[in-house]
Amino acid sequence: MLRCPLRTERNQKMEKQLSKFTLVLGCLALGAGVTAIWAAHSVRTARISETRRAGRTPVGSTAAAYSPATTYTDAEVAAASAKVQGKPDDAGAWCGLGDIMMQKARETADAAYYGRAEAAYRKALGLNVNCPDANLGLAWVMSCRHEFEQSIDWANKTLALDPRNAAAYGLLGDAAVEMGNYDTAFEQYQKMLDLHPDVSSYSRGAHLLHLTGDMRKAAWLMGKAITVGAPHAENTAWCRAQLALILFNEGAYPPAQQVLEQALKSTPNNYWVLMMMGKVKAARKDYPAAIDYYKKAIAIAPQLDAVIALGDLYKLTGKYREAEDTYNLVSTIHQLARANGIRGDIQIAQFNADHNRNLAEALKEAESEYATRKNVYAADTLAWCYYKNGRFDDAENTIRKALSKRTPEARFLYHAGMIAARTGHISAAKVDLYQALSLNPNFSPIDAPIAMSVLHDLGAHQTASR
Repeated sequence: MLRCPLRTERNQKMEKQLSKFTLVLGCLALGAGVTAIWAAHSVRTARISETRRAGRTPVGSTAAAYSPATTYTDAEVAAASAKVQGKPDDAGAWCGLGDIMMQKARETADAAYYGRAEAAYRKALGLNVNCPDANLGLAWVMSCRHEFEQSIDWANKTLALDPRNAAAYGLLGDAAVEMGNYDTAFEQYQKMLDLHPDVSSYSRGAHLLHLTGDMRKAAWLMGKAITVGAPHAENTAWCRAQLALILFNEGAYPPAQQVLEQALKSTPNNYWVLMMMGKVKAARKDYPAAIDYYKKAIAIAPQLDAVIALGDLYKLTGKYREAEDTYNLVSTIHQLARANGIRGDIQIAQFNADHNRNLAEALKEAESEYATRKNVYAADTLAWCYYKNGRFDDAENTIRKALSKRTPEARFLYHAGMIAARTGHISAAKVDLYQALSLNPNFSPIDAPIAMSVLHDLGAHQTASR
């Protein structure tokens, strides 16, 4: 079996540690939007690290630019804006402004910042067409908008100018992951790690380990990312949220909660941490607390995952009007994302399939997405849309593609079990549903009870038929 070791050349100690394991070539992403988060996480972190090694001061880090009334990032925005006003012909200043706009997009989930960042990078490119940072910045923006073909083009232009640009390799890896080109993704991530072992490359490696089924090593490497840290506390908090997700996906709810509690001490208003805490609390059946955490996360940044999860908990607890009002926000958020140039319909297709809404349109969206994004999450959503539209043979064929990388995702196994049950493969259905519940017994407050009920009914059916 082809393997891709995650190793570094700069750090001998880390090289010895990483040489003890390898990454099996495989799989994709946590879901729609994660590539944008990684992209925002990697490029700015890499640039700040390079700046520090060169002995320069990052834009906006001076005491004069900071006041208690502003956040660290707000101070950087003010400083970067002042710099371009003072040096309007400085391509580097415009790239710095673009970088901090991307950080604001990350922290606020406001996609309008992508447009502002793009304008800054294009201004820099107009001043210097051979500016690697401007080319990289545009690759970054396109990745966050899920325009991966364009991101690849800009990243390759960056590498033509700067062959050792670690962040460009990371963006190429992100695009390959989303498009289902997993061998290429591992190659690009390996190059990134060899050039720049840091929070971004470690977290990417952790994610791929998790997606290929090695949760123990994934948790270890994500821990390394957290230990290394990042210039912005929010970026490290995101890694803690991802570590909690790794633990959650194997049903380790108390350790996941402990990781999140630690994250909340330093970043109490981080929407990724709040959203993940809502997920853990729901799995532990503390629904009032889960609802509270989801509401806090949505108040900061109305992400689809949190909005849908909140609606489901309202429904589960009998608050049907609140549930419907919350569900109605989903299409609004999706439309706003589109208005800001963000591609991707997988989440809306999954939502509609889960909630039996606009099923024909959901299938159309899922098929369109999978045509160019042949990753396991797109395959799972497409299979589920086929199932909900009564195309069970297509659903059965497609769910195999979702399961092909052994991704530790209980939802995939649940969908596989439901499809197998509908197509008459009772033994396979029982195995899939049992594995889903064994992996993560409360993976969804709505679907986990259904899985348990169907598994019970299938067992009773087999007993009666003997």
